[in-house]
Amino acid sequence: MISSKTLTLLTFVPMSFFSCEHKNKKQEKAIQQEEVEALKLQYDFENPTQKITLPSSLQEISGLSFYKNNQLACINDEQGKVFIFDFVKKEISQTIPFGKKGDYEGVEVIGNEVFVLKSNGMINSFKIGEAFEREIDCSDPDVIEYEGLGYDPATGNLLLAAKQRVKDVDNKKMIYAYDFKRKVLFKSIAIPDEKLKGKDGKKMFRPSGIAVHPITQQVFIIASQGKKLLILSKDGAKEALVDLNPSLYIQPEGICFTPDGNLFISSEGDGGDGYILEFDYKK
Repeated sequence: MISSKTLTLLTFVPMSFFSCEHKNKKQEKAIQQEEVEALKLQYDFENPTQKITLPSSLQEISGLSFYKNNQLACINDEQGKVFIFDFVKKEISQTIPFGKKGDYEGVEVIGNEVFVLKSNGMINSFKIGEAFEREIDCSDPDVIEYEGLGYDPATGNLLLAAKQRVKDVDNKKMIYAYDFKRKVLFKSIAIPDEKLKGKDGKKMFRPSGIAVHPITQQVFIIASQGKKLLILSKDGAKEALVDLNPSLYIQPEGICFTPDGNLFISSEGDGGDGYILEFDYKK
């Protein structure tokens, strides 16, 4: 559970922020800092619980998802394989081929079904240990490249983070959702660029990973280009924007949670070993 202090900040700070338009820039910066401090009650983004160095097959890790027990499902951005990685034993326990070489950018496990996202919006799906597979077309003429796949258990929809769109000129970043029941893709969350300005004043933010917190239902969106982590409420309202230390987060492209709220962020090594950062959830 989040402390009562955290809940108060997360619930009431955004409301006061939007209702009092006369607040000056100094006050706005103070509010933003309070939001980040509230979030740090959940995770200490500067001090991971552990840093796990990955084997060479995951040097270019591009996505990860919680699988079961102490295992994560991981992909790299070239091979059509899912690597089951045991983060306690720190080793690959299983390798599952599923397709040809391609530009794979996200993975999500729902039950015993694995979904793998290509940058063009095509999703390969299969069930572990079963003769079942399907392909879902989530391509969209507005999207140049996807780079992040998540799942919202509240709606039962897949979430796709668009790294770059043709219409980025509208000064918004877009999260799309795929509805399994209706078999349609639709725009789910629009994020104005003005809400993505970091401490350096820059608004560079190209999503590279997305995940829904299993306890708070907050949406976490990480950006390798921009080195930021955006936290949205379950209703899509901005709650915090965290500037990430570039020496710790070299090329963060994957994000996921364990059922009890522990956070994992994966990163390519920029010529070195890929790695995973683990953060304990501070209830």
